[in-house]
Amino acid sequence: MKTALVILAAGLSSRMGVSKPLLPVGGKTALERALHLGRAANADCTLVVTGHRRKAVEAELGRLALPRESAVYNERYQEGMFTSVQAGVSALPPDTDAFFLLPVDCCAVSTETLMMVQKAYERLESPALVCPVYAGTRGHPPLIPTAFVRDIQNYTGPNGMQGYLSSYPSVTVDVPDRGALLDMDTPQDYGSLLRYLSLPTYPTKGQCLALLKEAGTPERVLRHSRAVLTVALDLARQLNARGVTIDENLLSAAALLHDMLRHEPSHAEAAAKHLLARGYPDVAVPIALHMDRPEDLPFSPDEAALLYLADKLVREDKIVPLEETLRHVTERFRDNPEALSGARRRIGAALEIAHRLREDYGIVLPKGPENGG
Repeated sequence: MKTALVILAAGLSSRMGVSKPLLPVGGKTALERALHLGRAANADCTLVVTGHRRKAVEAELGRLALPRESAVYNERYQEGMFTSVQAGVSALPPDTDAFFLLPVDCCAVSTETLMMVQKAYERLESPALVCPVYAGTRGHPPLIPTAFVRDIQNYTGPNGMQGYLSSYPSVTVDVPDRGALLDMDTPQDYGSLLRYLSLPTYPTKGQCLALLKEAGTPERVLRHSRAVLTVALDLARQLNARGVTIDENLLSAAALLHDMLRHEPSHAEAAAKHLLARGYPDVAVPIALHMDRPEDLPFSPDEAALLYLADKLVREDKIVPLEETLRHVTERFRDNPEALSGARRRIGAALEIAHRLREDYGIVLPKGPENGG
């Protein structure tokens, strides 16, 4: 029996914000892990469907010495994942019996899962899709008979691959592998996958200092970040003493790095993307939110809320009451209604966090020396 592995690496990665095939996972890129999975499972052929950021993905394939013909470009990648499935199956060698279909970000699945799925497939008496199941939930990758390929190529119905396969026979095989359910659609998903693999999700203090040096973050910004760190840890320790679980090491990393790219436009987003690309999703999440919290984001006493509040409590490297900061921005932006509205909204969000911390947890906000603290 000849099998192939079709890796889908063409998507926009819109919810992640950076290219998922190139995300680091334990010293390898997600794409490299997926390719290793195919080799370990003895797939006779591996195809990688490219699209968005084609050159970067194909450069990674070149670095990994994958044959050029293994890359399949999907010109229609912006139309959705099913077009990548169609592109991939159209490039399968004619003697292929069945193919595994693996989104590149589902790179935590084990080799044993693929082998269990293939053994179940080999026991079939008639063509059917075989899908791994963990704890009652279907996962990746399914093994699909090439007898289905022509219909996949011609399918134009609803719900893409799921819609097409729903009308075909399928068999499930229970696997002891939660990795079969994990993907990296969002930074939070990325963090969950790394934790499942017992990999770090944020940098150590030493790594933070190296990242700041590499970014050329000015000393003035570093002083601000250190002051934010002091305030954030004060709040965290009060919460932890009251039974809330705040990861002080994560919060420390977020405080040190939140303004690492302060010179760039949209510096919060820029820093978050930079840290995602380095493999640190858990620290990227609070940093992405430290400038402006979405109005519909519910309050939670977490690292993101503490970083946001601490950042608003520190002007330059001094603690300043939020009420004073509100007066300051009102004067500063009195001739710029749009900027004033945004500043008031941001300070208002900090005031709301401070209120909830005081009322719900009895937290005392730190004060600077000039404010009696």
